[in-house]
Amino acid sequence: MSESNGIIMEEEKITKVSIFESKVRPILAEFIGSIILTSIVCAGAINTLSSGLTNGVIYGLTMVFLIIAFGDMSGGYFNPVITLGYTLARVLSIPQAVCYFFAQIIGGIVGAALVRASYPESEFGGSWLYGSLWKDVLLEAMLAEAIPTLILVLTVLITTLDKEKRRLSPLAIGFSIIVCSVTSYSERRRGFTFMNPALSFGPAVAYSTPYDGGELWKYHYVYWVGPLVGTLVASLLYRFVFALGSRRIRIPKPCFKKQPFNSGKKYAA
Repeated sequence: MSESNGIIMEEEKITKVSIFESKVRPILAEFIGSIILTSIVCAGAINTLSSGLTNGVIYGLTMVFLIIAFGDMSGGYFNPVITLGYTLARVLSIPQAVCYFFAQIIGGIVGAALVRASYPESEFGGSWLYGSLWKDVLLEAMLAEAIPTLILVLTVLITTLDKEKRRLSPLAIGFSIIVCSVTSYSERRRGFTFMNPALSFGPAVAYSTPYDGGELWKYHYVYWVGPLVGTLVASLLYRFVFALGSRRIRIPKPCFKKQPFNSGKKYAA
């Protein structure tokens, strides 16, 4: 009887550990990783005075070490559009994706709040995270979010879901962020390309005030619509063109039945 009780207790312990390992731990990893990503990128933007090249390098290299550190725990996404891409690729379940989404968004808010608590607001005013868009550059800004996000999500899906490329995926993802950030930087539309709604939403929440006239939120939807469009296109390209095995959607060949040859015989109506 005591042996059976011991076995039952061990099974309960294993069950509890497995729930933590498979459910709670990945969400915590996404939450902590999002805090680190947002706080480093925000602080880097302040200290480098909005240099497009430097900000892009900081952003990309931060993603590299975060993916290496947390990848085995949660996958290392830290970005709602990457989470969406994995969901459309049938890697993540919808409930898990929803949990990741909220972990990343809340983590972005906390990370930006930590930076606001650490730096005077006057120092943050000149950074790319605090800028607002003009109406005449909205389309340009949306394309500047959509196209780099397409490249990023496609790189993530191709490199992480292919076993032969998986080992180098952190570097591929980091370099794609650096290249896209640097090449899409523009002073005309006030700077940086986020490719990550959590990275734009967190600072907007942390730094908006009742006295700013709503400038941070007036065109904030650009930083959601652009990445969403880019992710949808990247996911379709992956599923129909670049995916391997069962993840690829194959269009069946049209089947034409051969019609019997009519030798000219007439049939009664």
